Amino acid sequence: MSSSPKNLKERLQYYGTPGKDFPRFDVNSPLPKELEPTLRYEAHLGLRALPTALNVLTFFNWLFSRVGRFRTMTGPNLQQWMPANLSRLRPDKFSDEYFVERRLNGFNPGKLNRVEGKEWQYAINYQTGRYKAEPGGILPIYSEARFVLRDRALYVHSIEYCWKNQTIVCYPTDGEKWEKAKYYFRSAEYVFQEIQSHLGRTHMNMDQYAMAFYRNVDKNPIYELLYSHFEGLLSIDKRGASLIIGNSGFLTTASALDMSSVDGILIEEIEVLSYRWSPAKQVLPDPIDNNYFDRAALAMWELLEKYVGEFFTNNQEAIQTHWPEIEAMSEDLVKHSILKSEYGTLEIKNLEDLKTLCVYLIYHCTFFHSWVNNKQYEDGGDVEYTAIGLWDKDSPYYDAKKVEERHNSQVKLMWTLASVHYNPAIEFAPLPLKKLLWEYRDRIEPGIPLGWIMMSINI
Repeated sequence: MSSSPKNLKERLQYYGTPGKDFPRFDVNSPLPKELEPTLRYEAHLGLRALPTALNVLTFFNWLFSRVGRFRTMTGPNLQQWMPANLSRLRPDKFSDEYFVERRLNGFNPGKLNRVEGKEWQYAINYQTGRYKAEPGGILPIYSEARFVLRDRALYVHSIEYCWKNQTIVCYPTDGEKWEKAKYYFRSAEYVFQEIQSHLGRTHMNMDQYAMAFYRNVDKNPIYELLYSHFEGLLSIDKRGASLIIGNSGFLTTASALDMSSVDGILIEEIEVLSYRWSPAKQVLPDPIDNNYFDRAALAMWELLEKYVGEFFTNNQEAIQTHWPEIEAMSEDLVKHSILKSEYGTLEIKNLEDLKTLCVYLIYHCTFFHSWVNNKQYEDGGDVEYTAIGLWDKDSPYYDAKKVEERHNSQVKLMWTLASVHYNPAIEFAPLPLKKLLWEYRDRIEPGIPLGWIMMSINI
């Protein structure tokens, strides 16, 4: 717990207009020093770039002697020298079996919906047509993949998409047309994974809670419970603002979307996110043998309910003593929230609300962000398998060199984001949480390696 009042309320400023702009730290203002990354984090990040066996002088001598070689390792050669990702290691990466498996357990999980009265029992639909694509960009009006349930397994049935006002339905027997339909679908999935699941549901969603927490909580015991799970969040969101979003950000430059569309998708996601949610609301109703995500998500939620419940039992009196801090946190949440009215409010009315909120926050800061972030290179590290942006080669706006540069930026960024494993929970979590993670490891794995679950959103 903090040893003295942090007095962060005046130094931590929200961006934009309360209730209109999605609530987050104003990246144009300085981040308080106590929320800057630790030296250990900076060292950990640096180790991803510098060979550990070389001192700095030796490294730079080595680097400059090889500048000519590095220049050849760009352009069409980039993907040959970048480390292999999961799809590149799979001889069957274009198979229908692998297509189904990644919809269950890949970097954008939890998107399958049960369908009634059709030949297929499950579907995933991405409505992309309401967003604006740049000239020459390929962005179907919608793309829907359908799946048949048979003997506790899913099989892909068909894909329907709409492109240039033409509805196209493809089946696994359609050869090149079928492979094209899958590629288009994977690209749409990638767009929504980055904006909704990764940036929206974890970074920006947790940003609003971190702001309210830091600005108001000091002596309440939940400071001790939550502080380590917010470590690095505001800092990486500040650093990443120009890297990911904005006119020159990755999402705008690497995808076919313009900046206003990226912001639109982001806002639509945050408008429906409430801490009164649990993974039980999204799990598939049918048992599917290789549905590892649902099993892991439910296990993580269950163990966190135990962990948080025990913490509240041991600290209930002190939590109630310092309840005014929770009231102030609640007031900040409600004032700045853009949650749609039909989803209720972010108000914290009582101990049960606070307990629910803590489980929700730790789940997203640890398990869910680790899943959607650390698996990015598995799916997005191979543009032959999936690209976040597609462009029509027959368009007069098509620029082969620019497309190559965008694909290169995709691979390099996915490698960076997925490779920084700072503060794994199984090592740095409080002992009661460590024990629970180990106890539940058989249900969490093989969906995600236990060592991939980080303590906070720090990359």
